[in-house]
Parts: sequence; C-alpha cells; structure tokens
Amino acid sequence: MSNHYHTIPDCPDAVTASAIIARLLDGLGFRFRWATEGLAESDYTFLPSGGLNSIGVMISHIWGLMNWIHMNVHGRALTRPDSIAEQREHVLEIITGLRRDIIAMNDEALRGVTIERLPFWHLINGPISDAIGHVGQINVMRRLAGNPPKSANVFTGVPPSGE
Repeated sequence: MSNHYHTIPDCPDAVTASAIIARLLDGLGFRFRWATEGLAESDYTFLPSGGLNSIGVMISHIWGLMNWIHMNVHGRALTRPDSIAEQREHVLEIITGLRRDIIAMNDEALRGVTIERLPFWHLINGPISDAIGHVGQINVMRRLAGNPPKSANVFTGVPPSGE
C-alpha cells in the first residue's frame, strides 16, 4: 500500500486557478484515503437498504470520476483495475498525479483543459464535487456497517492518532 495522502501536502505558494484545483484534489485525496482505509472485503458489498450503491460501487464510481478528469487533462483513459481494493489504491495514485500535473500548469495551459467541452472550472462543480460527496456517503455507510473510519483531521490534514 502506498503513502498517498497520508497527510495533506503543504499549501501551494501562490493563489492561482491551478493551485485552487490542486488544493481541492488534496482535500479529496486525504478524505478518500481515510474514508476507505481499513475496509474489509465485506464492507465493499455493504448496503444499508435497497436502491443504494454499495461502498464498493462508490469507490468504483470515484475511480471513474478521477479517470474522467485524467482523460480531459491528459487526453487518454486509464485502465480500471479489477478489484475494488486496487481501484481504491489507483484513485489515490490518480489524484496524486493530477495534483502534480495541474499545479504545474500555468493559467493558459489550464484554460485549455475542458470537460464535456466546458471550461476547466467545471472540474470543480462536476467530478471533484461529486467525488467529495461520495466520500461522505462512504463515511456514513461505514458507520452503518459497524466499521467506522478512523478520525483524521480534514481541516489540518493530520492523520488519525497512531497512524
């Protein structure tokens, strides 16, 4: 297992569009890491009631959202890992790579990134916001499944005690 988003990286040096998107990815990566850390195989299939998606389906959907951003930043899709555990790890790798690549973009390069032929700003109100919402759902479902996530400080980016 990697160390991706064990903590939140230091704040960017400047306030730019790319730094703002990178910081949103940092928050997502950190929240996702600790929402999904220590899941058992049985947790992936947990459903509190019919008509909802399982934790595994949520993780797979978040993988798809991060791949969607990756496709629009890099012009190519990634290959989805087979298992949910591998998809979880790959999500963290994708977010780490996107953060690195986006923070390196100047405003002109970032302006060239589109999603569904819409400006890069739609990365925020589209897949990034969607993924953050799903991380919250995973946290709630873990509690309902009897395997609550460890308490990380999402404000300061500090991992749970003892981690």
